Amino acid sequence: MRTVADARKVHDEGALTAVVEFLSAFVLFLVIVSAFLALSQLKLGSNVAETDRFDQMAIDGLEKLTDSKGHVVLRDGGIRDLDNATDDWHLFNASTLLTADLLPAIGDGAGHLDMQRISALGNVTEDRLIHGLGIEEGLNLNLTITVVQTEDESRIGTEIFADGTSRTSATRGSTASRTMYLDNEMVRVTLEVHNAGREPVGLQITEFMADPLNGPPEWVELENPDGFAMNLSGWSLATPGAFQMIGDGALGAGQRIICTGNALTQYNPNGAMVVDFGSSGVLGTGSIDILAAEGDSVTLGWTRSGTILTYDVIIISWDETWDIQANHSMTYNFGGSPSSATNWTAINIGTPGW
Repeated sequence: MRTVADARKVHDEGALTAVVEFLSAFVLFLVIVSAFLALSQLKLGSNVAETDRFDQMAIDGLEKLTDSKGHVVLRDGGIRDLDNATDDWHLFNASTLLTADLLPAIGDGAGHLDMQRISALGNVTEDRLIHGLGIEEGLNLNLTITVVQTEDESRIGTEIFADGTSRTSATRGSTASRTMYLDNEMVRVTLEVHNAGREPVGLQITEFMADPLNGPPEWVELENPDGFAMNLSGWSLATPGAFQMIGDGALGAGQRIICTGNALTQYNPNGAMVVDFGSSGVLGTGSIDILAAEGDSVTLGWTRSGTILTYDVIIISWDETWDIQANHSMTYNFGGSPSSATNWTAINIGTPGW
């Protein structure tokens, strides 16, 4: 005769057996699922890894950009000047930062953002920012800083900074964002990393002098309208039968450069960067007239690094209908095609570098 204890023992053994069988079946299920995922990974692994790589670069880059003041190590004759390394990178111009070892971070060191450093991004090229943030060379980025919370509701949505390469033609990319204080406002910093590639955009012709009086040089003014600095390497200016590269250095955001037939006599009231184009025959000076007021052209070009292919970015062509007067520059109004006379205004003496 079975006792209550015996019945309980049988019941417990049955329950234990059921648990063991359930766990065995569950382990088998996990093995099957793992095998399936492994097979799937063999088929899709490269795409997943690529996405993870872009995600990590965007996250890490955003942290580097916003977590510190940044730093710069200048180079003297190609040698790193470690003794004078500083976090005041924002005090240097675009050409100096172009060759420096640079982390252009925008934090204030106390968990907030620093407006001076954000403004100084205008002296940093996109390539230098990519390098400083540890993003793979050859990729592109886009950076926006937007007001999301403030006492002045009219400022919500205002872009404090926005520039970089468009993602239009990208096949891979990732975005990271964080919200931080900038003075008394809350802003969202968004960093996008992608592989869209870069086309020749950036510089534009804003003013030119084709017929100066009494010996001054002919000149063409260029402007960088972007938020980042523009590396001048690869950019060129040409007139029919003559061509010259602009040279080294960088042009900060919103800054202008004067290409002139004679740097020594060039009118430059605002102290802009000046490049001499007289020796190449692109622009004339004194009694040497290169540009004809009654009809001529100027071409702004860009040559991709490592190639000899030059893109014609902007071509300004004029004829006698423009009625260009002596000692009057032509200033672009940004109202439409640069080859239409209606989009240019004549200014006596001109305003080079303004």
